[in-house]
Amino acid sequence: MQPLSARETVVLQGVAKGEKNSEIAERLIVSIDTVKTHVRNVLMKLQARDRTHAALIGVRLGLVDWPEVGFGR
Repeated sequence: MQPLSARETVVLQGVAKGEKNSEIAERLIVSIDTVKTHVRNVLMKLQARDRTHAALIGVRLGLVDWPEVGFGR
């Protein structure tokens, strides 16, 4: 497995939190296309099938923390 860049790790954390590409882009002050590129690179490097699979792999490898989920809001 290729290591993720610092920015790819930040994007993966957003994915794990359930953020949309547009939300990640706004938070990082980059374009949505840039976020899409980072997500595509993360999927390739982690050999993940989709965003959910990438988030689970990231958690299992200790790359990102499992986000707190608030129920009943």
